[in-house]
Amino acid sequence: MTKQLDLFTNRFTLTETGLKVNGNPDFEEWMDYGQALKTLEGTARQFAIGDWIVMGFNTYEHGKWEAVQQIWGSEAQSTLAKYEWVAKSIKSFLRRKDLSFSHHEVIADLSEDKQSNWLRQAAENKWSVATLRQKMSEKTYLKLYKGDMLEVLPTLGKFDLVVTDPPYGVTGWEWDKLDIVKFTAQWLDVIKNHLADKYNLFWFCAPEYSADVEMIFRELGLPIQSRIVWHRRNMAMGSKAKNKFIDTWEMILHAGNRELNFPDEWSDAWFDVQTHAVPQTNFNDAKVHPTQKPEELIRRLVEFGSYPNDMILDPFAGSGTTGLVCKDDRDCTLIEKEEGYTGIIEVRLGIKRQ
Repeated sequence: MTKQLDLFTNRFTLTETGLKVNGNPDFEEWMDYGQALKTLEGTARQFAIGDWIVMGFNTYEHGKWEAVQQIWGSEAQSTLAKYEWVAKSIKSFLRRKDLSFSHHEVIADLSEDKQSNWLRQAAENKWSVATLRQKMSEKTYLKLYKGDMLEVLPTLGKFDLVVTDPPYGVTGWEWDKLDIVKFTAQWLDVIKNHLADKYNLFWFCAPEYSADVEMIFRELGLPIQSRIVWHRRNMAMGSKAKNKFIDTWEMILHAGNRELNFPDEWSDAWFDVQTHAVPQTNFNDAKVHPTQKPEELIRRLVEFGSYPNDMILDPFAGSGTTGLVCKDDRDCTLIEKEEGYTGIIEVRLGIKRQ
């Protein structure tokens, strides 16, 4: 079918997601190709007809509905208008051959970046048109899974941003007593398969393990973009040491291939040294977890590392701070293994585990 249409004239090229115009076809060539399009079937037909109508309306003085209906008299004008509107609203490079025309119709009135985001999510997660509509109707969603991330994450889709604070051997708690290098390699290997084509990833780690962890990133092909120092001076106040300097920082490794969502106004928020106090019981973000990270630091990583309506993941949710800062304009999936902290997240965020 495609070959037949392409042989009809060299003025038009049919693609899997629409129609390309070559040169400057005259009105009669345009009308003749519209007649040929009547033999086409499938999703390509809808986009091609839409592109054909848009091209005619933009080019010929008499390329109006009267001319269109000379050919498509049996097709309702409302249907043809829908084809024209979707084709005009969604640029050809954003259209996806792995999604139906109806998927594209659902997102046609959004901005270009949101069109791209929703189409990508629909394709990667294999959403039906109904599911896509449902997701778009929800302002945001938070999901909490109880279990080992090595078992839970393979059942989920892909994510635009990962912000997580995994165990890294700095406390005496049982869940923190691990072979850090070994488990980090296992965790990242699983996470890698659930990153979107364009993504950012922020990974907390202790300075003593940062070199080993960075080597794992490199071996897995996760490109390091930033080495962020979280300066937490309040945690060291009053401490004494005899054989080393008192540590006041922890490392956050940033990997990714997507531009960061920096604010327009320049400030020290752009710096790779971030100073935030460790949460305490008398803080607004009261301490409910022994390794809890500052809410404002996590908020900054989420806001800079993603865009509204993005899919965020924290596979070591702890106190649920990542989900807390996502509530207004980003979807977030949390995974937590420990029963006690799963309960804390449910109360803190007002959600139920899956």
